[in-house]
Amino acid sequence: MHYRRILLISLQSCLLFIAAAYAQETKPEYRLTVRAERTEPIYDKGEKIEFRVQLLEKDQPLAGQHIQFVILGDGNYEKKGSVISTDSFAPIEVSRDRPGFLKCSVDWTDGTHKASGIAGAGIAPLEIKSVQPEPTDFDEFWDKKKAEVLQLPLEVNMEKVDPGSRAVQGVDVFDVKVNCIGGTPLSGYFAKPADAKPKSLPIVVSFHGAGVYSAGMPISTAAKGALAFDVNAHGLDNGKPAEYYAELYKGPLKNYFYENTNDPNRRYFIGLFQRAFRALQLMKSQPEWDGKTLVVTGSSKGGAQAIVAAGLDPDVTFCLAFVPALSYIAGYLDGDFGGWPGFMKDKGVANADPEIVAAMPYIDTAIHAKRSKAESVLTVGFVDYTCSPTSVYVAFNNISAPKRIFNMPEEGHNTSPSAASAAYQLLWEHIEKRR
Repeated sequence: MHYRRILLISLQSCLLFIAAAYAQETKPEYRLTVRAERTEPIYDKGEKIEFRVQLLEKDQPLAGQHIQFVILGDGNYEKKGSVISTDSFAPIEVSRDRPGFLKCSVDWTDGTHKASGIAGAGIAPLEIKSVQPEPTDFDEFWDKKKAEVLQLPLEVNMEKVDPGSRAVQGVDVFDVKVNCIGGTPLSGYFAKPADAKPKSLPIVVSFHGAGVYSAGMPISTAAKGALAFDVNAHGLDNGKPAEYYAELYKGPLKNYFYENTNDPNRRYFIGLFQRAFRALQLMKSQPEWDGKTLVVTGSSKGGAQAIVAAGLDPDVTFCLAFVPALSYIAGYLDGDFGGWPGFMKDKGVANADPEIVAAMPYIDTAIHAKRSKAESVLTVGFVDYTCSPTSVYVAFNNISAPKRIFNMPEEGHNTSPSAASAAYQLLWEHIEKRR
C-alpha cells in the first residue's frame, strides 16, 4: 500500500511536470495586448478614449517597435495609424460624438514573428437605436403566424427515455415530438421531477444556437424543481450519432439560415420562431405548470429565439439571452455593426437587395424585443464579431420591462463564466420569488 501511494504521487508529479513543460512550450514568445484604460470601457459622447498597447517578448516589454492599428466604429468610422511600443504602454486616443462601439485592432511583425490584439469600447451604449423603420404590419404579420400554430391541435408524442450515466434520481426524461406548421415538427427533450404535483412548478424552456445537433437533456434544471424543455432548433430526431447531424449540416441544412432570404413568409427563421412559440404552447399545457412562471433562455441564435418567444407570448415572465443573434440585422445599411447572420454585411442601401431589406425586419430580435413584457437579462461581448455589441444593445434598449445587461469588455462571441453564473443566479432568484 505504501509503495502504491509513492507510485501514485510520483505519477502525479510527472504529469504536472509534463503539463508545465507543455504550457511553457506553447506559450507565445511575443504577445501584443491592447485594452482601454478603464476596466469597464464605457464613455460619454465626445469623451476621450484611450487604448493602451503593449508588446511583450517572453513577458517583458519590448520597446521601439512599430505597431499598426485600425479602429472601426459604427457609422462607417475608421481610423488607421501606428504607434511605437515603449517600456510601459503606447496610447491610442480617439473620441466620437455618436453612440456606438469601437473596436481597436493592433498588429505587429518583425518579418519573422507576429502578434495581434483587439479591444472594444462603448460610447453611450444606452442611447444606441436603430434608424431603420419597422414594418407597419409587423404585429398583424406575427398575429397571423401565431394563429397558424394555435389552430393546430396539439398532437404530442412523448416517449420516456433512459438518460444513462446522466440520470438523476427522481427526474424523468422524455423525447418529445409535436406537430407544427410547415411540416417540420417541434422536437426536444423534456425533463421533470417524477413526483411533481399539478400546478406546482415553473417552466424553463431553452433554445439552441447555430448549428445542427440533438437537443440536450435538461436534467439539472428539472432537478432544481422545474419543468424543463430543451428545444431542437430544426425539429430533428434527438439522440442520434454525431455523424448524423454532421451529414445534415453538410447537406440539406448547409447554410440553412439563408433559406428564402427574400421571402418574409417562407424564410427559415419564420418556422424557427413558430416552433419556439409552439414549445411554449406545449409546456403551458402540462398539468404540473404553476400557471404563473415561464422562463426562456438561450445563447446566440438561442438568445434570439428566447427574446422572440418573450415578444410573441405575454405569459413569459423572464428572458435570459446570452449574446443574442438576429438583432439590428439591418444595421449594416447604416454602416453600423449589425447582428448575425449578416445578411447585409458589406452592403449599403444603394447595393442591397430590396426584397431582402423588406423581409429582414420581421425576424429582427430588436423589433420583437419591443413587444416583450418579461424581465430580461442579456450579456454582451465588446469584441464580438458575430453578434456585435451594437446589435445587442439595440435589442436591450428596446426592452421596456425591467432589465439588466452584463458587459464583457474582453469577450467575443461567448459569455464569461462569471457573467453566466450571475445571470443564472438572477434566473433562479426570479423563480424563487414567484414560487
